[in-house]
Amino acid sequence: MKRAPIVAPIVEGHGEVAAVRQLITRIGERHAVWIEVAQPFRLDSAKMRKPEELAKAVRLQEVRVKGRTGGVLIIRDGDDSDIQCPVELARLIAPEAEAFSVPVEVVIAYHEYEAWILASADSLRSHPSVRDNAVAPAEPEAKRNAKAQLESMMHESYKETLHQAKFSSMIDLAMASEKSRSFRRMMHAVEKLIGLPGS
Repeated sequence: MKRAPIVAPIVEGHGEVAAVRQLITRIGERHAVWIEVAQPFRLDSAKMRKPEELAKAVRLQEVRVKGRTGGVLIIRDGDDSDIQCPVELARLIAPEAEAFSVPVEVVIAYHEYEAWILASADSLRSHPSVRDNAVAPAEPEAKRNAKAQLESMMHESYKETLHQAKFSSMIDLAMASEKSRSFRRMMHAVEKLIGLPGS
């Protein structure tokens, strides 16, 4: 029996550990594919920026994927200094492909993960913490501090560990993809790892 594809994520934040599992699962469901999501490996911001630490994390996640369709997915927020071109930044931090036996994809969230949620704020209105008039800005990645913009649409303070995963389970993927170039890259990276045709 053919086993489901597996994606082993590496993330920065505590909230992203659960949130990324939601996103990856939902991207698979969009294509009627069940994806096994390995336990995400959390690598803090400082270590994420050290090539040797990132490579070490990839090796740990590589073990979970070997012999299966799938790969390792690195998700990192952009910095004030390097956000000018997230695609170029992804190329710069990507580990040497030949160093690993499984595919590795790098996705840089433009400014921060919450910009992806902000790009589909309209679809969060049914959540009790979100205001009924929440609307995604025309350019959700244009400004920094998506967390504050998101919080302005809520009845309470935004907390990553409380809201990030739930909001990730609710956002309209098509809307987020349309408004956020880096989210489109996220979707494409997952589709590529699980071997979808044309990805």
